Amino acid sequence: MSEYHCIFLHPGFPRERVVRDIATACGAEVRPVDTEFIDCAANLGHAAVEVEFTHEYEDDHGMAFERYDSLFTVRDFDSNLERQEATARQIFENLSALGRYDLILVRDLQELLASSGPAST
Repeated sequence: MSEYHCIFLHPGFPRERVVRDIATACGAEVRPVDTEFIDCAANLGHAAVEVEFTHEYEDDHGMAFERYDSLFTVRDFDSNLERQEATARQIFENLSALGRYDLILVRDLQELLASSGPAST
């Protein structure tokens, strides 16, 4: 079974700024994709970053998913979970340093690993 790391963020707009900031945080170009759930993605060489501008996740496991507009998933191509988490944490820290977003980093939508910024209301 696959395990992924997701970063939820608020505000998720303006979308152009979100895409630029994620690209900067990842160090890779984020491009639109034509799939059902993913709006744009970046290839980091060893991992994909897949951005969703909207989601339907409900609050669960003590995490307020509904407070966050957008999310992106970090998925290591070789299923190297240590590298995947390190990549997700670095991107999270880079975005957090911008001071523009409320963020949470979660493992498999089950475990809160980090949060940044005041909780939005």
